[in-house]
Amino acid sequence: MNFIETLKSVDLVLATGEVPLVVGESGIGKTALAKKLAKENEWSLIVIDGNLLKEGEIGGLPTVESYIISNSNGQEVVKKTTVYAVHNKLREIDEEISKGRNVLLFIDEINRCEHTVQQELMNLILNREINGYKLHDDVKILAAMNPSSKYGSDFDYQVVDMDAAQENRFVWLNMESDYNQWLKWAIGEGLEQKVIEFISTFPEYLHKINEGDVSATPRSYERVSKSYKVYKDQKDSIPKAVFLNVIKGNVGKVIAEEFINFIESDYSPLISYEEVFCGETLSESVIEKVKNESHTRLYLSVMNILRDLESNIKNEDYEASYYINRFVQFLKVYPIDLMVGIMKEIKNSYKKVYEKAIENEEFVEAYFESYKLIRG
Repeated sequence: MNFIETLKSVDLVLATGEVPLVVGESGIGKTALAKKLAKENEWSLIVIDGNLLKEGEIGGLPTVESYIISNSNGQEVVKKTTVYAVHNKLREIDEEISKGRNVLLFIDEINRCEHTVQQELMNLILNREINGYKLHDDVKILAAMNPSSKYGSDFDYQVVDMDAAQENRFVWLNMESDYNQWLKWAIGEGLEQKVIEFISTFPEYLHKINEGDVSATPRSYERVSKSYKVYKDQKDSIPKAVFLNVIKGNVGKVIAEEFINFIESDYSPLISYEEVFCGETLSESVIEKVKNESHTRLYLSVMNILRDLESNIKNEDYEASYYINRFVQFLKVYPIDLMVGIMKEIKNSYKKVYEKAIENEEFVEAYFESYKLIRG
């Protein structure tokens, strides 16, 4: 499943009171998924990384306390009991609950920790209790792990596999990278445009296993974007060789060299917001560009345009009808299957644009005509 499909699946599983387990390779976006889910539902997000825990840490260190009871003769007797300290992450949960908030507890890397730690986490995940500490009913749990060769694939992760009884307590959701979803996410997060364009041109590089070298993952390009921003702003003081070495450390030698060539070459820029909306009519140059562009770059162009259009329509003084008319003209030049997909995306993700577009007869007619052609 891609990012959005996994997100919706997790939401459904949580609604049933079960525990979803997202399985995906490192850097694919499991943490980003947890953040988005928490944000959409207005939940507080608490993250526990199993890989960083030591034995006994999540259960809390034991201390001995005294307590007094009366015996059968009515005499007071002092006894000892073991009390466990509460881990700081569990305390954070209590603090959020005390504020009246719901909590999403995201437990990551559950199969990359010591076996004893895994058992402690399982107690918390499956029984919602550990050493006397009980999770509040308003806490939802999402677990995640890396894939294991146990399940028939050749993955190079050092993992501690669960037994069959533990595995059966989760709803397993396999997540894979999807460059279209990543492009949309990257635009929303404000990653450097050149990095986004690079992936739109070479989508196979988003998640690339490089034998004997650093592998590229979606997370790698977040770091590449940060590095490129610094390099771009301080180009006079940072040698290209230094920048290249940093990129190599994120995505490997081959992709790093390809990226350097990309940012220095005259790759045609994406169709811009200004190009679409300038002039009295949609220019022939824009129409020609659309005809010669790949589906991926067309998708990226329209996502950039929709982001700006959504923001501008929120301004009440904005002439929305003019811009919607022009946008529909632009969209109708697109390949039919891509146009229908974008129209669905508008409905799901661009509320202000959709509210105006649905009032536009040409937009509605274009959708139904295209849908009929696709359905045959």
